[in-house]
Amino acid sequence: MEARTEIRASGAELLVVMPISATRAETWRRGHDARDVLVVGDADRLLSTALEIGRGSAAALLLDGASWRAAGSEALRLRPAWKTGEDDGFQLGADLLLDHRARITLLHRPRTAADRVPPEELLQRL
Repeated sequence: MEARTEIRASGAELLVVMPISATRAETWRRGHDARDVLVVGDADRLLSTALEIGRGSAAALLLDGASWRAAGSEALRLRPAWKTGEDDGFQLGADLLLDHRARITLLHRPRTAADRVPPEELLQRL
């Protein structure tokens, strides 16, 4: 999220779609210091289906070092878990970069929850 100031300055927006309720999406946004990022809760997965956002796999999660580092970082900061028992831990969200006309210039469908778009790539798409 280091690039968000430059993204906003260009008139673009970063949108994160998450397969959770709007209330829980807002809790995630505040807990991850994503003040300038639009976060959409898609509990009914209508947007996720339209954007063809899939599910991760246990193998991808187990083999992804970034996911392990992110989980360790969360544990060290003693953050309360934002997932609940009814969550599908393999259902992934997505990152979208919208230009000043709200056109999608980047749609990143992650392989795991820790699979994020590098800030340099976001800035190249502006």
